[in-house]
Amino acid sequence: MSVIVSVRPSGSISVVELDDGTSFKCARDFARQARIARGQQIEPVLVQRLRESASLDLARSQAERLVRRGRYCRKEIAVRLLRVGIPQRAITEALDRLVEDGALDDQAVALEIARRSLSRALRQDPDLSWSRFRTLHVRRLTLRGFRSADAVTALRLAWSEFDRSPLAQDRERA
Repeated sequence: MSVIVSVRPSGSISVVELDDGTSFKCARDFARQARIARGQQIEPVLVQRLRESASLDLARSQAERLVRRGRYCRKEIAVRLLRVGIPQRAITEALDRLVEDGALDDQAVALEIARRSLSRALRQDPDLSWSRFRTLHVRRLTLRGFRSADAVTALRLAWSEFDRSPLAQDRERA
């Protein structure tokens, strides 16, 4: 029989320590819903199930939080979750579910980043050409974890949106 020694909340995460010296992380809501409390006794067979459920729930909640920000690709989210100590299997499962639900779309995130990058680049260099923009920003997006094809597509779409805008037409007249 394992006994829960402590449940320490830290932001949206709680760390549950067991009497055998091991611990696991879970979402605060998970700890509340599972009624995990100090002094609670848990059968050894159930400890592993609890760990797995807690890590999957934590991966989902943390991934959803990062997806809501709209700035991270799948690879960046996975790296951040690994740093928190979430197991790779739970991360993969959580991210797969977000992709299936349509909440995580690397192409859409790449397009948003490309639009912001183009806006910033045009403020710095009003005579920016497509080839210069593509050269600078494809590399940046791929280094962040986007596939090269997604990066090029996003940059091309952002550039074509700009090309059709009144701002581009004013630029051509000048």
